[in-house]
Amino acid sequence: MKRRVWLAAAGLAAGLVMAFALEGEGVSTRSTTLDTATELSAGVLDRVAVTSDGTVVLGEELTRVAPPEPVGSVWSLLELPDGSVLAGTGVEGRVYRIEGGRATRWAETGAVVVTSLTRGEDGAVYAGTLPDGKVFRLVPPRGETLQAPVLVAELPGVQHVWSVAWDARRHVLLCATGPEGKLFSVDPRRPAGEAATVLFDSDEPHLYAMALRADGEVILGGGGGHAVVYGLRATGRPRVIARLAGDEVKGLAVADDDVVAIANEFSEAPEPPRRTVAQSRLPAAGGPSAARARPGRGALYRIRPSGLAERVYATADSHLSAVQWDPRRREVWLGLGVGGRVLAVAGDRTVRVAHDVDEAGVTALALTGRARVFATSDTGVFYRVLDRAPTAATWNSRVIDATSPASWGAVRARGVGAFAWESRAGNAEAPDATWSAWEALDEGTTVRSPSSRYLQLRARFPAAGDAALRAVTVFYLPENQRAVVTELSATPPETKTGDSRAPVLKLAWKVENPDNDGLRYRLYFRGDGDQTWRSLLRNQEWVTGTSFDWATDGLAEGWYRVEVDASDEAANTDDSVTRDVRVSEPVLVDNTPPTVRARVEGDRVRGEAADGASVVLRAEVSVDGGEWRALRADDGVLDEATEAFAGALPPAGVRAGEHVLSVRAADEAGNVGVGSVRYRR
Repeated sequence: MKRRVWLAAAGLAAGLVMAFALEGEGVSTRSTTLDTATELSAGVLDRVAVTSDGTVVLGEELTRVAPPEPVGSVWSLLELPDGSVLAGTGVEGRVYRIEGGRATRWAETGAVVVTSLTRGEDGAVYAGTLPDGKVFRLVPPRGETLQAPVLVAELPGVQHVWSVAWDARRHVLLCATGPEGKLFSVDPRRPAGEAATVLFDSDEPHLYAMALRADGEVILGGGGGHAVVYGLRATGRPRVIARLAGDEVKGLAVADDDVVAIANEFSEAPEPPRRTVAQSRLPAAGGPSAARARPGRGALYRIRPSGLAERVYATADSHLSAVQWDPRRREVWLGLGVGGRVLAVAGDRTVRVAHDVDEAGVTALALTGRARVFATSDTGVFYRVLDRAPTAATWNSRVIDATSPASWGAVRARGVGAFAWESRAGNAEAPDATWSAWEALDEGTTVRSPSSRYLQLRARFPAAGDAALRAVTVFYLPENQRAVVTELSATPPETKTGDSRAPVLKLAWKVENPDNDGLRYRLYFRGDGDQTWRSLLRNQEWVTGTSFDWATDGLAEGWYRVEVDASDEAANTDDSVTRDVRVSEPVLVDNTPPTVRARVEGDRVRGEAADGASVVLRAEVSVDGGEWRALRADDGVLDEATEAFAGALPPAGVRAGEHVLSVRAADEAGNVGVGSVRYRR
């Protein structure tokens, strides 16, 4: 059935999205191909199945059966000899009977949840419940009148009866419980207060799952800290069969001589359900694992008689809620607690997404008898699987993202069968009312949906035959996105103090280029008071890099601005070319060093420095090539174009004889001027 887009389980092969464009050649036709099991199952599957080799095939017909009143979740299913199915639910501990296309209320226990159901050798139906640890024998309705259930046992120290099974060898009812992890034997023929005996007390807080071997051994799944599979032989001697990765063993089934087990792992400790004042929002079916807002991770194991546990399937996207062995198909059925899917795992580890429904999780399975049914949580409904090919099966792709508005083109499919293709498009990430309506492809091959960022494809399968879809590719042309110049700087080249500076400014700019187009940059300049932009590139029309050395020796000194014009004309047609322009802050062109005059007066040096275009920022003195020492401006701060300065002679000036005193000054542009004078001591 249709439902929201969901990523397929991790056990399927990884997907591949293909998009190509020649680097530097701008926006060209691109494509997305869906051709793996993960990609093909990542959309909506309506009566189709996806195999792990990446093929979409016709599935089975489904009929949705809703209970007569809202049900939060279905916890258990039990098939009866007449082909009908009983369902234990939460909340209010109701049991429903599904027959044909109808669900009717069959019993009420007064408990919060009916976790499990089983049938005794005399045909009686028994129900395990929570959170009061009660076991009931259910009495069928008389006509349309519900009958009160019979309390068989109220187990001491028990809050949760997780699983019940009838042991035909012992002629007793077995009950797996929590929070003390005990297995009870209940004799329904004895009074309720005397019926229960503890057969096994495990080390785990909960015994969630139970299955019986043909030889009478009871197989138990523990959890609440460790995922442990126990065995209790007919002699009453317990053993640990296997320890699995995870926090709980949620489900068990006997498969010939082997045991199949599902184990889950969670990031946080489970919270067992409990009775509350408002019972309408209890955890979904499946015990603590299903009560989580976030999914856990699940794995399916096949355990040999020796105890060797082989992991045959795993998913990081969902915990596993239910498991069932199908001896006729030689497959294991799995219910996903998150994602509303039923998987089938074959002996060779191939995985098939068999059913996909709207509800949040699949929590109970009864797929191996006359009436093939599975049930869900949030909302709790039932699905009947019919043994006939569906008359209306569709495959919906995941939402395809062009990353920007695009014109959609041809669709190319690979497979067998005459599919009827449709598409819809929109700019919201998930399909909603703003999307276009589904419409058939033009001549069956070209998308007619409007230009948009997102697209979804739908293939309608033919009603009969061996149709199979193996791959689909959609072509599209994204709308050209403008490249934007985000930064522009102009700096003089780095020089050591005192070295001459070349008359060059280093221009550099940064660009956001979402299409990765090959860009052309045109450079212009103008004086700070001018109105006319002039080309800065003397011998070429444009540059393709993001930096340029601007030789300023032919310019009058002063303040200038630089403009960078970025164009994607080389990568796009004339009608789709985009441009962006960025202007720099004022840039100083000053290639002339300050003039410096100096004199010695006693033990002090005096003088002045003057610059024609900028401010004198630094003045220093040295005697006989010695250490340079800073000089102070007469007015305290070097911040004018002409500055007088004074300072004490460096220590070298006290020696007798002739000396050379040098003064250097640097202007705002980094030009350095030097003046010198000889004097005697």
